[in-house]
Amino acid sequence: MTVNITELDSFGDITRQYYYFDGASITNSQTFTYQDPGVYQIIQIVGQDGVDKRDTLFVEALESRKPEVEIQKCNGQQISVTSIDNYYDSLRVYFTATDSVTLQQNETAEYTFGSSNVTTISLKGFFNHADEICSSYTEDIVPIPTLDAPEILDASIKETCKDVFTLYLELSSIDTLTNYRVNIIQTATSTIFDGYLDQTTQIFYDIPFEKASFCLNVEAYDPCNDTSESSSDFCSESTDLSLSPFEELYSTYDSSGIYINLDDVNVGTFKIYRRIQGGTFEERPDQTGSFTDRIGSNGRQYFYKIDYTDSCNQILYSAETNPPLVDAKGIETNEYNVSFIPPTNSFTEAPQNAYQSGNSFSQTSEVIATEEFTIRLNAQDGSPRQFITATSTYSNGVTLRSNAVTVRHELVIYVPNAFTPNGDGLNDTLELFGLPTEIATTNIYTRWGQLIYTSDQPSPGWDGTINGSLANEGTYLYEIIFETADGDIRSQKGTFALIKK
Repeated sequence: MTVNITELDSFGDITRQYYYFDGASITNSQTFTYQDPGVYQIIQIVGQDGVDKRDTLFVEALESRKPEVEIQKCNGQQISVTSIDNYYDSLRVYFTATDSVTLQQNETAEYTFGSSNVTTISLKGFFNHADEICSSYTEDIVPIPTLDAPEILDASIKETCKDVFTLYLELSSIDTLTNYRVNIIQTATSTIFDGYLDQTTQIFYDIPFEKASFCLNVEAYDPCNDTSESSSDFCSESTDLSLSPFEELYSTYDSSGIYINLDDVNVGTFKIYRRIQGGTFEERPDQTGSFTDRIGSNGRQYFYKIDYTDSCNQILYSAETNPPLVDAKGIETNEYNVSFIPPTNSFTEAPQNAYQSGNSFSQTSEVIATEEFTIRLNAQDGSPRQFITATSTYSNGVTLRSNAVTVRHELVIYVPNAFTPNGDGLNDTLELFGLPTEIATTNIYTRWGQLIYTSDQPSPGWDGTINGSLANEGTYLYEIIFETADGDIRSQKGTFALIKK
């Protein structure tokens, strides 16, 4: 804003100086431009009779803004302009260089153009008791001869919160200066939207819905003539209200943990609870879609309970899942019964199950059975330890993998339960049979735990003497510490009897 000061006093040719705002330098200039909006104090200092005289004037600089209007297209190349501005005291709409109208707030003017060519209208705001100094602003408009309603290409209604419904709508086209009304037709017709649209894909939240079949239409409203054009009705005979994110729910072990497959959701949260076999459910971090749960061991059995909560924190759906699970229980030495817990998921068909074995969790590939079975390990198996897993394969191509159980071949050293060190050449020493290597230490103890013999030479065995004298008849304890062929250190303990004959 620029001010020009005109003197109206009769002091004649005397000194006049000015401050144009607080803190400004004094100047003789009678013109000043304010760059920022605000209330300013102008001080005039007049030098007369050797005594300065002061006069003060307050001015307000207001920001120039584009006036707020609502422009709507009508039939017959008409437009409707309504002032919704609360900044200016009034505004003026210039339809052409010679046709204009002044509008107060909430007043409406209509104008008919002579063609459908691009037309530019101008808008200018005014303050009462102020000069006409604000800038003009323009709007480009393409008048239309006929107002048409867009067709509905697709529509669906989903329950985004419990008993709260959202409409997803796809339209053929829109005009940003046309007023549209979206109506839902059920027992009665309800208008769920009245206003402007900025794109052909729209989402309308919290709509009235009766959980039944529905129809929709869209109206293009003509405010100039108070008429409307309507689209064809779009009807859905069976609205799918299910938001269940568990339609593809399954879980499977992998090298990183347990992968749980869920539908990704735009709203809401999955509350995850996990338990280890024999334990109770414990809360895990919330999720919004599929994830991998880190676990401590691929050998343990895990079970999951999942609650899907909406954005209103209400539980909409709950489900449970577990991967296929295997277990191996020893029947006797080196013999195990392998059992199976089937997976829990959203698949309705029965899968093809198979048991596999290998030397590690990531290498269990050899199929050894398709149903529960008993496995017996022997020293000729090649590896003293086997990992057993199960897979469940479905016709949709999904294969689920179980935990891995470890069965180990237990090396058993044969130690006679009695020997007779009497020098008859029969059973005179305590011999060991079945050592995998010659690396072994044998310790003999009395029944009270006193060490009486130790040797790292497996052969020929203990001859029953202690410091050259034959030990007393009775029960003794042995301990054998030995190395396997693959370098493992193992031990075996037991008892035997020394018999004198």
